[in-house]
Amino acid sequence: MRSYQFVVKSLSVIAVAAVVWMAGPRGVRAAAAAEQKSAEPAHRVVVCYFHRTERCPTCRKIGSYVEEAVKTGFPEQVKAGTVSLCFMDFQDAKNKKYVDYYRIKGPTLVLMDVHKGKVTAWKPAPKVWTLVAEKDEFLKHVQGKIRAYLEGK
Repeated sequence: MRSYQFVVKSLSVIAVAAVVWMAGPRGVRAAAAAEQKSAEPAHRVVVCYFHRTERCPTCRKIGSYVEEAVKTGFPEQVKAGTVSLCFMDFQDAKNKKYVDYYRIKGPTLVLMDVHKGKVTAWKPAPKVWTLVAEKDEFLKHVQGKIRAYLEGK
């Protein structure tokens, strides 16, 4: 009887080890990806600055101000993933699908309202060009746009 129990336990351990081995790194990656996807916030705002490959001083300043507006205005939301920032070279061929979708013709700041992983609304923020000489107003403007999407307005 003891040898039977030993064999059953040994086979159980071997079966579990085989399942883990068969899942391998791919199974672990799939589980991690599923966990990460479930951790993604249901609602988030993406702030994306589309820029040229070679940026002029004004374009660099706008990029810097946008980054400051996001990081200083929404530090907790950035940490939680409900606000994110990206910079995208609209002249790079690998970004063509985004350039076409958002109708980018030149350097543009675009705010995207994302629900359950899908962009449900988006709008460009062309006023940043007229506010570049007024940093405080620039920051308030961008933060107001982000806040409006966060609050569902």
